[in-house]
Formats: sequence, C-alpha cells, structure tokens
Amino acid sequence: MKHWTEPNGIFLIQVPIDWQYLNSVLKDYEEKSPYGFQPYEDPIGCFQLSCYPLSKLAPSIAKANPNGVKKLSWKESRADNSDFSTHLFFGAYFDQALIGKYIYDADLEGDKRIAEQLAIVSKILYSVVIVPKSDRKLAADLDKFDRFTGSLAASHDLLYTAIDAGACIEIIAITANQIDAYLRLSLVIAKQLEKKTNDIETRYLFQADGEKGIMERKVFEDALKSQIIDVETFDSLNELYNLRNRVIHRYIISDIKSRDLVEIAGRYLSALEIIRLILRDFEQKQAAVPYGVYGTKCSKTSVGDDAIRRLYASANDKHLIEKYKKNVSDRKS
Repeated sequence: MKHWTEPNGIFLIQVPIDWQYLNSVLKDYEEKSPYGFQPYEDPIGCFQLSCYPLSKLAPSIAKANPNGVKKLSWKESRADNSDFSTHLFFGAYFDQALIGKYIYDADLEGDKRIAEQLAIVSKILYSVVIVPKSDRKLAADLDKFDRFTGSLAASHDLLYTAIDAGACIEIIAITANQIDAYLRLSLVIAKQLEKKTNDIETRYLFQADGEKGIMERKVFEDALKSQIIDVETFDSLNELYNLRNRVIHRYIISDIKSRDLVEIAGRYLSALEIIRLILRDFEQKQAAVPYGVYGTKCSKTSVGDDAIRRLYASANDKHLIEKYKKNVSDRKS
C-alpha cells in the first residue's frame, strides 16, 4: 500500500500501490472533492472519496460531538441506474464528514472482480486518518515533497533516454533541471538541520502555474550563502547556466557548433555528480536525527521493494505516457 494525502492535509488514506490518483491526471478535474482512484491497469471501476467540514454537512452530528467524532464507522447504501452501479459510504470522523463511492458499469453487477475491488475499498475506507488541524500544513507540505521526489525520479528516465540517443541539447536541459533540484532539496534539508525542525520550505520544491517562484540563479546564490556549495562551484554553475542559455535560446543565431554541445553536455554531467554527492551528504546527516524529511520519524530512507514500487508509481504519475511506464504491481509476472 501507499499513503495518499488530501491536498490540504486534512486526511491520509492507504491505497494500493498499483492504484492511480485521478484528479491530477484528468485535465478537467481540480484537486478538490471528490478525489478519484482506480487501478493503473485494466480498471473496471472507480473509487471516489470526499471530505467536508462536519459542521457544514452534518451540523447536528457536529453539535452532538463538540470534540469531534472519535470512532470512524461507515453507513452503506446504493444509488444505481441503468448504466452504472454505485456503492455509497457515509462516515463522520473528528471534524470531517466523509462520502465514499465505488462506481462501475451496471453490466458488471455480480462479477467476482467487483467483490474483490469492494474488499479493497473497505480497507481504504477504514485506513482514513484525520490529521489534527495543527499538523495539516505539514501533511500538505510532505505531499509536495513526495511529488517533488517523484518528478525527480521521472527526470532520470528522460536523461537516460537522451544519453542513449546522444541528444546533447536534451542532456544539457535535463541535467540543468536536476542540478537545480538537488540544490533545492539540499537547501530544504540544510535549513531543517540548522533549525532542528520538520518544517519544509516548499517554495523551493513547488511552483504553481502563474506563481512567482525562486529562479535557478537565486537557488545558486542561496546554496552559496548556506555554504552548501563553495565559490568555485558557484562560479562553475553560473558559467554552465550561461552556456545552457546560449544552447537553448541562441543555437541558431550564434556561432556555437554542434560539436560544442558534446563538451557542454559532458561538463553538465560532471557537475551533476558533484551536486548529487553534496545532496547525499546532507541526506546522510539528516538520517541520523529525529526531524526533517529524511529524519528517523519520517521513514523516507527505506529502500525495500515496496518503497521502490511507490517511487515507480510516482514517476508513472509524472510521465503519463506508455514509453516510461513501470510495472508497480506486486503480482509476479
């Protein structure tokens, strides 16, 4: 199983590793209730879960439980029509009203696979953990961290493809992204180590559309100021930055030759390894303390089969194309 966090950090659930979160995948869906899930491979139905403030959706229950509903239970009903069968689940837990749905084609009524899926749905429903209000920002920030690491993992698929193809411009563009990502993550960890905190500076890890983010050169400057890199590395990264911009924006209108791209790509790959080792050192330092994204309490350093499958699932969610799709099923092929 893998955990999934409601985007505002309100609750956590456990879903199968081979199930996909749909709201961030479907273009016309927003990241708000209802949240949809289904298997990556051959889905026969869709599970949805919604949450709303208990005081708004069920004020009488909220009034009767001023300190929140302490025990989670579910009431089931059906809402079928000629096209679809729908199992409904209603619950209340702490300060939240919860509504679950499992929807499938009416022609599949009685199919044993539906019974198997409903058994999984039951496990998901009873895995709900309502996050205390004081911890919801941290829960949402940790979710941004997980998406960041999934995107970073996905970028390596692009890099290996570019290296195999000898596509130097792609190598330069991707390694520049990865160097920037390694430094951003190093900054997050360094600040957590300095302040001995679990707080995550998500401004380094996520930039929404239309949002003014932290630019690459500012990341270099912050890394130098935080003594993550030295002056020599700072100067080298800025030189590479200028070369990268010349390649990307002025390949046609400058005197740069395709032969030059090979050397620049090689320099970027060498720089990437230097910054990766810097990040590794910070990860190892944090793995020994009880706070931070790689601290002992967050358990982000596990490297078992399930952890690898969860990372593969995150990379699949980033790619959304068949070429890079990895098998995340626990079934033996």
